[in-house]
Amino acid sequence: MEEVNLRDVSEAAPDRLRSKTVYRSSEVVGPEKLSKLGIKSIVDLRETKHSSIREDQDAKGRQRILGFISKVSRSALTWATQKAKAEAEPCKRCSRRIRDESGEQIKVYHAGIMQPRAKGAVFWLMPTRVKLKALGGMLKGRGPKAVVQPAVANPEEMGYSGFYAAVLSNGKSRVAIALRVLMMEENFPVMIHCTHGKDRTGVIIMLLLLLCNVPTEAIEEDYAQSEGHLNDAKNKPDPDMQLENSFMRSSNITKSSPKTMAKTIQHLVDQYGSPENYIREIGISDEEIKVLRKKLCKEGERPTKSSAVNYNDADRGAQFDERD
Repeated sequence: MEEVNLRDVSEAAPDRLRSKTVYRSSEVVGPEKLSKLGIKSIVDLRETKHSSIREDQDAKGRQRILGFISKVSRSALTWATQKAKAEAEPCKRCSRRIRDESGEQIKVYHAGIMQPRAKGAVFWLMPTRVKLKALGGMLKGRGPKAVVQPAVANPEEMGYSGFYAAVLSNGKSRVAIALRVLMMEENFPVMIHCTHGKDRTGVIIMLLLLLCNVPTEAIEEDYAQSEGHLNDAKNKPDPDMQLENSFMRSSNITKSSPKTMAKTIQHLVDQYGSPENYIREIGISDEEIKVLRKKLCKEGERPTKSSAVNYNDADRGAQFDERD
């Protein structure tokens, strides 16, 4: 099995960040590589497949629509009435599976960002014609993913910066879980991944790099590397890769323009004022922020706060167009 989009996060700023501490990747990482890297914990940003009930393929489309609306409604109600602290707890089932495959004691933490509330937010941000097409497909017994995912990747309909903004706003409890995994010494080295290692992973890595005062240009360049890694993987067929799916291999899906990350960082600053303010918003305390910086940054490179990020005053400007 060949690893896809795997790299040490410290490569974004080697003078500032601790190496061999946090890795990022797609979901395709074999047990041999995990063992070689000495990985002690994995943060899986995908939904947990074993915790959801598999729907009957012959279920009527109306049931799919009602179920989708019900999940979104229940999630919105829970968010509006509760603000419980999101704790990081390892999944015993997945940790046991990894142990059986690799022989290593590796803890697996699930922080699936695309929960019903986040999915609902992304869906309702779509153009009306996309929503109608998705609902029409559901009436025919097909899930909305086949329509929504291409729209997310299309700057004319949503674009990845819009998707990342929705993730930041609607996946806060899961972002907090991912960050809290990095506060425990016994969890290092940590592997953070989703499906491509680009989008959900990219958002989490962006936050970590901003907290460590990594220059925004370096964050954008680090994000942009994913496109090259994923394109290389597309040309090396592997039966274990989900990239084999023609849609997942498309250029829109693998695209990671620096401008997309620039626009996402600007949204974060415009919406919350600073990276620290966003981190506090999701329930992480100032003391926990200090712990994160201590774990990630080299001695003498730990900022007390992140530098101001404002593209409006820069020569690069705020004219970000993901279509470029």
